Formats: sequence, structure tokens, C-alpha cells
Amino acid sequence: MSISLPKIAVVGAGAVGCYFGGLFAKAGFPVTLIAREHQIASFNDDGLKMVWEDRHETVPVIATTQYSALADAAYVLIAVKSQSTLPTAELIAPHLKSNAVLLSLQNGIDNASLLKTHISQTCFSAMVYAAIAMSAPNEVTHFGAGHLVIGNTIPGQNKDRLNFLSEMLRLAKIPNKVSETMLEVMWEKLIINCVFNALSAIAQINYSQLMLSPGILELADQIKLECLLIAKLEGVILDEQHISDAIAQIPIHMSQQHSSTAQDLAKGKATEIDYLNGAIVEKGKQHGIPTPINQMLYTLIKMREFTQGNFNPSSPVKFD
Repeated sequence: MSISLPKIAVVGAGAVGCYFGGLFAKAGFPVTLIAREHQIASFNDDGLKMVWEDRHETVPVIATTQYSALADAAYVLIAVKSQSTLPTAELIAPHLKSNAVLLSLQNGIDNASLLKTHISQTCFSAMVYAAIAMSAPNEVTHFGAGHLVIGNTIPGQNKDRLNFLSEMLRLAKIPNKVSETMLEVMWEKLIINCVFNALSAIAQINYSQLMLSPGILELADQIKLECLLIAKLEGVILDEQHISDAIAQIPIHMSQQHSSTAQDLAKGKATEIDYLNGAIVEKGKQHGIPTPINQMLYTLIKMREFTQGNFNPSSPVKFD
């Protein structure tokens, strides 16, 4: 007897959306990608190409630019850049199935709350631990890792639905863990991103090369300490040694990865820096605490955006 698998929709057909959407498609789930116009023909004609170190695979997907395709999706993966969360939420809200479950696969710590500004459906958060990049308009390349930590940061949402989502991910052979302390997990990932993303982008080198560079280990430690102080002022107490250990593992398990910020700058695109080091700077200002290292990195990335012609003066979101 065949089992009817629920439909998966992915909003944002970049590296993260394509990789995890592709794993769902590989497992037999019907997958629709909400993609950019220039990607549509290649996805629909040639499929989604997935590249691992030891193999290449092509999986069938449906790609469209139309949000109306979300109407029958049971699960919707949100994989747009953080600066697009609010406008995307407003655009997709009228098209969502009433009992759909959304999963934010985005950087930053506030995206589920931003989605809920316009969306009444359940919105869970995921922290992505994967080294991936788009290598062609319909091709994603995997460099390392590939698991998720998922959890709930919105009061009143049904935890049973979170556990069921976890089972759907497992059916798709996506390693995942349900966290009861998702806010702490998100802050840990934010700190890791604050350490690696801007530095990798400024140097345009991979994580292994980055951490071998003279003086970077000491600088990384200063970034981490600034972030830990702001987290503490926000009421989030984290294990410094655990974060230090996680930072040390990144260049080992994701040695060839360039940060998403580096990839964006290399493609002449706007970055998510407002939601990474910029979020630390903004929250520091709210507490009257200077964060000079994060401020410097934030400003340097903004300078690069400015010289490339895609400068956004500041995040439209003020962090509460």
C-alpha cells in the first residue's frame, strides 16, 4: 500500500532551500520551489541537481514564481534572507493552507516572530548546520554537515506539531533534533555566525584558511565575548566553553565553506549582516553597552555593500 506524503513548499530557492527541499524531493515528497524567474525553466526542465563529494543526483521538483502554489502545502520551508522575512510573510499569508506549518530555515533569532506579524499559522524555527552553496541556478553543492535543530519560540503553539514535523524530516533523511531551549540554540548559532560570516566575507576565504590566519583566533574570541555579554543582558545565559568548542569545530567539519555573507558579496548581493553582527550592535545600544568589534565588522560589510551599489542604510527591524 502506497503512502501519500504531504506536499512541501519552499519559499526561497537558494542554497538552504534547495538543499533541504531537495532532500524532501529525493525521499519522494512532492516539492514546490518558489524561486526567481531565471531559475524556473532549469528547475522544471532539468530538475534540482544536488552535488555531494562522492555523488551527483537529480531530483524532480516543481518551480514557480507564484505564491498561489502554496495553497495545498502542508509544510512550508522559509529560506529567504532575513531582510526579506517581513515582506515575504505579507505576500504569502493570503495563500497559506489554514493548518500549514511553517519552518524558518533562516539566520538570526527573530524570524519566527517576524513571520507571525502577518501569519496566523504555526511557525517554528530551525538552526541550520550545513556547508552548502548554489553552484548553478538549479544546482546546490554540499561541502559538509547537514543537520537541523528545530524548536518553538512562539508562546501557545502546539508542541505535538513540532514533534510530527521532526518525524517528517526524518522520513526525508534529514538529521534533526527537537530542542526545548530553542532560544539558547539560536543565540549560540548567532554567535557562531558573528564570528565567521563577516570575517570570511571580508577576506573571501574559506573557514579553514580563515582560522589559520594570524591573529584571527584572538579576534574570534573577542567577538564571542561581546556577543556573550549582550546575550546575558538579554536574559540568555550560555555556556562559554560549549560555544568555544563549537567554534573550534566549524573549520574542521566545514573546512571548504565560505560564509553566506561571503557568497552574497561575491555575487554582488545584499547581505544579512543587519541580523548577525548588526543585531549584536543594535541590542548593545539598547542596553547602553558598546560592542566595538561587532560594530567594526558590521561597518566593513556595509562599506562593501555600499561600494557594490546594494547598500541598505540600516535594518528596517528594531530588535525588541
